Amino acid sequence: MRPIVIAVSALAALFVLPAASLADSHAAARVASAVLPTPNSDLHLSAAHPIPTEVAGQPGPIRIDGCYSDGRGTDGLTLVHHALRLVNTGDRAVSAVRVRFAFYDAFGDVNATRTNIAQTRLEPGQTLDKINLAELSDAGPPAKITCSVDAVRYDDGTLARATP
Repeated sequence: MRPIVIAVSALAALFVLPAASLADSHAAARVASAVLPTPNSDLHLSAAHPIPTEVAGQPGPIRIDGCYSDGRGTDGLTLVHHALRLVNTGDRAVSAVRVRFAFYDAFGDVNATRTNIAQTRLEPGQTLDKINLAELSDAGPPAKITCSVDAVRYDDGTLARATP
C-alpha cells in the first residue's frame, strides 16, 4: 500500500503546482479525472474540489496569510492538498514551521487533525508560498478545514509552541 501512497503523492504534486500562485489557487480544480497505473489495478481520482478553508487565530511570529485546500476522492478516501502563504512577522530567522490542519465534518465537529512541517529558512519580514502535499482523509471529504501554526523552530534550535 505504501508505494500507492508515494505514487499518488508524487502525481498530486503535479496537480497542485498551479496552487502555488495564490491568486489562482484553485486552478487545479479544473483538472479532469486522473488515472494512475498501479501493479494490480488503476486508481481513479475524481477531479479536484475546493474545500472551504479558514485561518485560525494565530499569535506569534509566523502568520498564515493564505490557506487553500482541495480534495480528490477515490474508494472512500480523499487526498487533501494545501497551499499556504507564510509570513515571518518576528525578529528572528525560522528554520521550520509546523502547521496544524483541523478537518471538520458536516456537523461542524473536528473529525481529524493533521500536521505538516515546512522545513525552510524564513527570515524576518519574509513571505513564503508553500505547498503541502497529499494528506489522507479516511472519513470522506472534509466539509471545512482550518489552518494554524502549531510550532516554530528558530535558527538557533529553540522552539515556540502554540498554547492549546
